[in-house]
Amino acid sequence: MAGTQKPDTQKHSTQKPNTLKHRAVLALGSNLGESEDTLERAVADLVAGGVQLVRASGLYRTAPVGGPAGQPDFVNAVIEVTTDLGAYELLRLCNAVEAAHHRERLVRWGPRTLDIDVIDYDGVISEDPVLTLPHPRAQERAFVLVPWAQMDPQARLTVTHRAKPSGERPDEVPEPLSREVVNVAELSRTLLGADEDAISYMREMQVPDQP
Repeated sequence: MAGTQKPDTQKHSTQKPNTLKHRAVLALGSNLGESEDTLERAVADLVAGGVQLVRASGLYRTAPVGGPAGQPDFVNAVIEVTTDLGAYELLRLCNAVEAAHHRERLVRWGPRTLDIDVIDYDGVISEDPVLTLPHPRAQERAFVLVPWAQMDPQARLTVTHRAKPSGERPDEVPEPLSREVVNVAELSRTLLGADEDAISYMREMQVPDQP
């Protein structure tokens, strides 16, 4: 991004044969503790829990979006994995890794040691409130789209256009009106507009060795 060294996407790709059945995109974030180290250890924990890392973005620094004022900046990254875990099993693994890193859910969009979101799983479209796919707010989040586009410039996301929120619940996901498939890199540029300093590249992620 602006004022930073252009990341080399080729450095983040694993080249080992991969025969696992399902492909998923996960977004990781942290703004408490040693956030850079936390994200790298979280990736290792996910690998130990049953996923194989395909590739990873670099680490990005981003300003908090929503939640209480005065929070520290976040460190964010996106990874692509394959796994034999089902979608809900993968969600449980992500939650378990969050818990292992002392994640507390006290305030919506508040500071956290670790957050792991399932952004995409095999391109499935689901309105299940337990696991909505693709992630219903990924299309609005530069801290997801920019690292994802850096990791995979050809990535595509099914964007859902939804009804206006009623405002009755803070976690409400309004009904879908229409969908379209878009290029993640183009969407990230549109979202950022002229505000490229809202997110900045930090460094390459140090990913774990895999068997």
